[in-house]
Amino acid sequence: MAIVKRVTNSAIEKRPEKIVSTLSLDNYYNNRNKILIIRNIGGLGDILMHRMIFEDFKNIMPDAEIHFCCPKYYHDAVKDHPFIDKIFDYKELCKSDYIISYNTTTACGRTEMRHAPLPGPHRSDIWAEHCGVTLSKHNMHINISNSEKIEGNRLLKENCDREGPNVVICPVSAMQNKNLLEHQLVGLVDGLRERGLCALCLHHTPINICYKNNIPLIVESRIRAWMAVLNQADYVVSVDTSAFHCAGGMGKPLVGIFTFTNSTTYGKYYPNLELVQGPCPIGHQGCYAWGNCPCKKDKSNNLVPCCNDISVDSMLLAFDRLKNREKVGVLSPHKDKLAASNTIIL
Repeated sequence: MAIVKRVTNSAIEKRPEKIVSTLSLDNYYNNRNKILIIRNIGGLGDILMHRMIFEDFKNIMPDAEIHFCCPKYYHDAVKDHPFIDKIFDYKELCKSDYIISYNTTTACGRTEMRHAPLPGPHRSDIWAEHCGVTLSKHNMHINISNSEKIEGNRLLKENCDREGPNVVICPVSAMQNKNLLEHQLVGLVDGLRERGLCALCLHHTPINICYKNNIPLIVESRIRAWMAVLNQADYVVSVDTSAFHCAGGMGKPLVGIFTFTNSTTYGKYYPNLELVQGPCPIGHQGCYAWGNCPCKKDKSNNLVPCCNDISVDSMLLAFDRLKNREKVGVLSPHKDKLAASNTIIL
């Protein structure tokens, strides 16, 4: 006697809608060489770091079309990439046009939390691995047009308040715990001026402490103009924000200032770089745990030692090291991995 198992309604509801997906030959022929990468959200720094992955994808499949789907606001940050064939907004996405796609939106967050308090891989490597690729190039291929360079030079000239090489400082991130504090920014600007440099800030919105302390500020919300200013700067000093990655991807002489994220991990593919890592009393270097940091001096706010205790001297020392490397011809346009000795750990 055969035993018949009764299938309940709840079991039926849990079945996938399609167990086997069948493609027509026509659909397969037209879409077999399309690679779709989806990034549902920003920020700008992550969009810029995505630029590192496309060259390797193209090298693996030279005949493929590489399509990148990201929020429309960020299209200007990638529209010049030579290995992206099409850019569009998520609202325009039609997945039926693709046999397979890769969504990188949550891959880095999951990986970094798994590695914490250790820093883990660079985000570009995380996204590439999510797509089954190991990167060998890590090139952003940022191309600033001549007209954009002219505008970048104009903005710098209009805002520089003294003679000498310019240093563009980007002191503000989307996360408060990465920002330079007022005394840090003022001390940095004063020290650069003493060295005969013109120090000015760059951000997409006004920075009150710049106005308060008579520090020149370029407020530029247009992504391409903002990129052009960084491209035409003589030097860049930036906290862990999109400007750091943009300048790094351009190969600019750069000082990166980091708090609770790991500077060596994020800067490892930028060739002309010196780093400052905020101090941690328990020895972490980018723990991603500032919200629950056991070393908070003031439990009523989010200021922790890695943010609050970065000294002006450490930032100026990093800049001096950058200048010294330039004098002896160490600064290079080639993408060499960053040596650990380039990091000042407080």
